Amino acid sequence: MTGSNIGATRLLATFLVVGVVAGEPQTRPTLNALTVPGEALPSECALKQPVVRPVPSSRAEGTTIRSVEWPPFPTNPWSGTDRRLVTEVRKVIDGTPRLPDGPPLDRADAAAFLLKLADNVLEAYRAAYVSADGSPVDVWAVRFNDDSLANPERRPGTMNSPRGFRSRLVQGATVVLVTAPSSNECVRAVDAYIRTLK
Repeated sequence: MTGSNIGATRLLATFLVVGVVAGEPQTRPTLNALTVPGEALPSECALKQPVVRPVPSSRAEGTTIRSVEWPPFPTNPWSGTDRRLVTEVRKVIDGTPRLPDGPPLDRADAAAFLLKLADNVLEAYRAAYVSADGSPVDVWAVRFNDDSLANPERRPGTMNSPRGFRSRLVQGATVVLVTAPSSNECVRAVDAYIRTLK
């Protein structure tokens, strides 16, 4: 094999390797990466333990009590694609849209209207922390299927005006919102950690 053929073979092999690597689907980390490790949190700031409320269940021999998670997120932190929970996360991040003008929607139509908030969302996330004084610190996030849907500001004309500490971060198709009733050491640590993630 001549020198020019060897060079051409090496060049072709390089393109093939680069092509294979470039053609491989790139896996994005899940939104669970937003969960702040315990060692990055100040003392008296931690993930909130799930609140459980008893729900009676009737049986022939009597009533038994079973527990269910309340509020609706089954774990803390939670991530997933359940449309009802994705809708709850979107309402916090982007506000609750106003119902359309015209005759009032019945309950089913209003629910269907709000569930449209879950359209184009690949994954949602929510984590609840509690600070030293017992006040909540929440992290909300959504990853869209299109970068153009990740807005740096909440949508105008929505209900549920923001109050307290709110820190919004947009990276590519992901929007992350950190909320708390007021600024404190816990929310500042959570926000600072999330801003270090790339």
